[in-house]
Amino acid sequence: MHVNVAIIGLNRISASMGLALKRYQARPKAEHTFTIMGNDAIGQTMKDAEKIGAVDNFHRSISKAVQGANLIIINSPLGKLEDLYATLGPELAAGVVVLDMTPHKMPVIEWANQHFPTNSEGDKVAYVVGITPIVNVNGLYNANFDAAAASADLFDDAEFLITPDTKCPSEAITLAEDVIKLIGGRTRFMDPAEHDGLIAATEALPALLGVSTFYSLQQSEGWPELRRMVNPTLALMIQHFRHQNSQDMFTLLNNNRANLARHLDALIGTLDQVRAALHDDAGTEQIEALLSVAYSEWEKWDVKRYSGKWEESKAPEIRGGLMGGFLGFGGLRRNKDEDED
Repeated sequence: MHVNVAIIGLNRISASMGLALKRYQARPKAEHTFTIMGNDAIGQTMKDAEKIGAVDNFHRSISKAVQGANLIIINSPLGKLEDLYATLGPELAAGVVVLDMTPHKMPVIEWANQHFPTNSEGDKVAYVVGITPIVNVNGLYNANFDAAAASADLFDDAEFLITPDTKCPSEAITLAEDVIKLIGGRTRFMDPAEHDGLIAATEALPALLGVSTFYSLQQSEGWPELRRMVNPTLALMIQHFRHQNSQDMFTLLNNNRANLARHLDALIGTLDQVRAALHDDAGTEQIEALLSVAYSEWEKWDVKRYSGKWEESKAPEIRGGLMGGFLGFGGLRRNKDEDED
């Protein structure tokens, strides 16, 4: 069965999804084929995605990019996301499922409720399912976020968080599960509000630290010399400047204010302790103790992150595929023979 896919917002993550779908399609026993249309604000990014085979074609117009799409994957800049949903809503046909990979799930649910089409009874006929890919270890320390750096194996054995609205129909959720498993990933469910509380620590907090560090250094008297001494340690910390404009950063911070403030308060508490120890001639032991604990815990985390074995638990029951309920074709379940290809 053939599926039309649109990817709105192209970078290493979303382009890798396109490549992974094409990889599946190339299997001798593949049951489904895909035509993938790309869209991005930057023309060269769309060309790069087409060149590596992540998309079959692209269009600058969002309306034309999603025309005829059965499945839409959104990975757009945060600063324009609300406007995107307002534009996208009237273009959606009944049965279309949108997989949203952007960091904030609660606002996305709200925008979808506002703009997605409904039937005569007021029920939604197009659906959004939030997903968050946690890339595998091969892509964990890769700082190149460009579409040209995409890889078909980025999600092999990678975990995806699925964060559906409570009103989202089970068929749309199962479709998200099917797609994730088809491209090599594993699924874990999470409440959208819980997700946003945690993502503030893993996305917004590091981004804020990078921006704040650069701002502090740029304001210092030593900046004329400091600016000439930037090497990878600092460059990697401030890499968000290369991939997000100020409006995107503002949205990342502002749409998750309470959660971000909570994590920032905890970090400031730790930094206060370090500062006090640095000012105290007798603070050497405190600094050594902090580093000892941090490095020990990091080693434990690193082992688990590479192995993917976080805890001993029973494997979840796999439900039958219901992808055809929306797209008109059978569930995207891989049989044993396909897994061994």
